[in-house]
Amino acid sequence: MPRTARPGADLPRADHALLLRLQHQALRYFLDNQTPGGLVLDRQRNHGPRRGRGLCSTAATGMGLIALALAAGPPYRLLTPRDAGRRVRAGLEAALGRLPSNHGVLPHFVDSATGAVFGSDSFSTVDTAWLAAGALWAAAFLRDSELEALATCFYDRIDWCYWAGPPGTGDAWLLRHGKDAGGRFLDSCWDRLNGETAFMYVLAAGAAKGRSLPAASWAALRPFYGRVAGLRFNNADLGLFVFQYGLDLLDLKRWRAPGGVDLWAEARVATRANRRACAGTAARFTTYRRFWGLSAGDGPGETPATDAYRAYSPFGPIDGTAHLTASLAAVAHSPQAVVRNLREAEHDRQLGALGRYGFSNVNLDRHWVGRYMVGIDAGAAVLALDNYLMADRTRTVFHSLPCVQRAMARLGFTPTRLRFRYEIPRPESAPFVPFLLGAADVAGAAADTVSRKG
Repeated sequence: MPRTARPGADLPRADHALLLRLQHQALRYFLDNQTPGGLVLDRQRNHGPRRGRGLCSTAATGMGLIALALAAGPPYRLLTPRDAGRRVRAGLEAALGRLPSNHGVLPHFVDSATGAVFGSDSFSTVDTAWLAAGALWAAAFLRDSELEALATCFYDRIDWCYWAGPPGTGDAWLLRHGKDAGGRFLDSCWDRLNGETAFMYVLAAGAAKGRSLPAASWAALRPFYGRVAGLRFNNADLGLFVFQYGLDLLDLKRWRAPGGVDLWAEARVATRANRRACAGTAARFTTYRRFWGLSAGDGPGETPATDAYRAYSPFGPIDGTAHLTASLAAVAHSPQAVVRNLREAEHDRQLGALGRYGFSNVNLDRHWVGRYMVGIDAGAAVLALDNYLMADRTRTVFHSLPCVQRAMARLGFTPTRLRFRYEIPRPESAPFVPFLLGAADVAGAAADTVSRKG
């Protein structure tokens, strides 16, 4: 049987250990910031005293359910599987019983103390999709039949067809962003083909007939090509996060999506372009002489005492802010460059970018270090690092879900290299490594092997 490389073997062991430490810190975000009501805070101070309350995010909660389950497994073992199951159940019970629901879709932001809904998206499709994905994932990983029943109940009540544009219109089968507080549909639809949207359309296509979206929904998604730093790629105008989030659930190294756009390859190009874009402005901004990473997130506000959330990208705004945790979530695409970025920040003790949950955003030109860790940034790091350190474990569990398997068949996904199957690793088992299924496999495919044994 051909040998397979140790997960993360393209880095020295010291760098591998650094990533494992950062993974423990990112997981700690969700252990610390799941509220008594079961939801996860949208953000928390990364430095100084923690806040006891704030807005909860359904997307952060969905990522958090995955993180809580992972925290019970090797090599982390930060809590027991029983405790993880109890925490996941609390999140699901909140989603099913205490949050307002509109055709299965939940609010984006909810006050942790009062339960009041905040924000323009009083009902948000993509945030609900994250909660559904996280619930199904955690129940499968923990092998808990009661959790599986609760997660399936939550997923099954989402009427994806209701949230899609009607046939015969310009938005036919495209999922709307959500609704406002008055119950009116928001103007925008999820029409871009990228890592932010892809997993949601897979979930929507895998639902029960009558609530699921047809294959035409995927065909309605469109790439948006542009050029950054001499490189042409899909969604060039957007920051790092859209090339990460859903692609740490979907295994698009081993599956070819219908339509011909290779989202995995595009994410690799986007990471390289992001680094080049930062380096290209180093004459203007001191930060980019040492750091890189442009993604939606916090930057310096108008005064030193404030932070401001902006949609940073290589197309702008560019003000000298580097998003170090967003670069960490790109570890699969450029591990050496990611580690160099992190080591530079780690060794600068005076800068103080490393907090309790990982690296804060930095802006040397404004003498600013971000105060907060955002939950979905920590979640993106958790998913990416587990895939990198544990042989695509997070993707393996997602692809084991029956709804995902139905969706892949309905939408017309095709395998790229090998015939394979996905098995859910046991959370209490020792770390697993992949193995090849046959001797006639393509040369060089050892890094792409796909069967998992607990």
